[in-house]
Amino acid sequence: MAGIGFVLRKLTNRGDLLGPLQGYLHSSISSSGGWLFTILTLSIITFLGPRFATYEDLTTFRLIVVYNFGFSLVLTGPITMVLTRYLSDQIFARSVEEVPGMVVGGLVVALVTSVPIVVPFYFWYVDLPASARIAAWVCYALAACIWVLSVFLSTLKEYASVTRTFGVGMAIALGAAWFGGPDAGVAGMLGGFDVGLAVIVFALVGRIFAEFQSPLVRPFAFLPRFKANWELALGGFVYYAGVWADKWLMWFAPERERLTCGLVSYPDYDSALFLACLTMVPSMAVFVVNIETDFFEKYHRFYRDIASHATFTRIRENQAGLIQSVFFGSRQLVLLQLGLVLSLIVLAPVVFEHLQIPFGQLGVFRIATLGAFFQLLFMLLTIVLSYLDLNRLSLALQCLFLVTNVVATLVTLHLGFPYYGYGYFAASLTAFLAGSVVTLRCLEYLPYHAFITGNASVRAS
Repeated sequence: MAGIGFVLRKLTNRGDLLGPLQGYLHSSISSSGGWLFTILTLSIITFLGPRFATYEDLTTFRLIVVYNFGFSLVLTGPITMVLTRYLSDQIFARSVEEVPGMVVGGLVVALVTSVPIVVPFYFWYVDLPASARIAAWVCYALAACIWVLSVFLSTLKEYASVTRTFGVGMAIALGAAWFGGPDAGVAGMLGGFDVGLAVIVFALVGRIFAEFQSPLVRPFAFLPRFKANWELALGGFVYYAGVWADKWLMWFAPERERLTCGLVSYPDYDSALFLACLTMVPSMAVFVVNIETDFFEKYHRFYRDIASHATFTRIRENQAGLIQSVFFGSRQLVLLQLGLVLSLIVLAPVVFEHLQIPFGQLGVFRIATLGAFFQLLFMLLTIVLSYLDLNRLSLALQCLFLVTNVVATLVTLHLGFPYYGYGYFAASLTAFLAGSVVTLRCLEYLPYHAFITGNASVRAS
């Protein structure tokens, strides 16, 4: 799904100083808009919150938003993966008439399937006023909608409108939460935040419908793809569960906090991990604009020449070009991300002091930035495997990431505070090393995969 990357690459190559800056900014929003919106909005509200809300209300609001965005990401993972595959197949076939219906169907499935989990959690387990329960449920629904809509953002040529949408939505969420907090407490802040989220959701839906001007037909046509692409669906759940596994387990640490409403968290660990994961955003922007587009061109050439009955020499040349694209792109990311990580590790005390972040998070942040570095590389390797339609191998690696994160985090919980964060780092490093071996071997035997293991007619026989 490199569509928007080609448009942004033209912007970065425009020949002036603003071109690259605008291109990578829009790329960051398109690839990580929902995530950036959550972290930035929460950070600003947490910083300004003591001026208009009590500590208990502010902490409850922050935790509800974190719970909603985390669990919605995991629960919608299977839906977004299957939608991505179905949408890419439609674009490849140059038949995009079903896209508006697909948007509606994806949103409906995401909301309906969440009801058995979200409704009991907020209406029976959590102790909140009725208005806050409803606002929390609406917040979850809107967050889930954003994850589903993010599938379609890479197809939009009007990249600036996507950036404006998230910017305006964040401003409205901040302003509405500010005005709603003093009088209505948690419910007021959540209601204001929901208004900003709703602006983003409806604006993105409108933008997608403007891009694909077709009637709403066959909204649930993608559902049979869950059976055909069960590896993708399960992989979406497993990967995002792996990303959140250490955070969930750390909520059982001795240093955790439990609010009167029943929500639990470990604020120092959560904040340090969120800050560490922010370091991946610049590299994700570079990946979308430069690396994925170059890889897609080499990938398309490889399979196009096979379909055109190219000679084996030509196929080998294309294979070499594809491998070179992976190595060159990886080198770009390693240099950029490693330079950023090392700089932050060294300058972390200065940054923490300037931003008034508790120094108790320093050790976790430093090891987590290294973990985020390897998680980024692992994620990009799974994208390569997905392009090659090696979904079972990708699923196996994602299961390794999840299991390793769970086991290693449990070990660090037993060892105590000095080792917090090392479980996430160990899981990311292990998954990256295993992913590197698997991906390199698959690229080495790519012609065999194209003609034999990836050939539907051969598999059928």
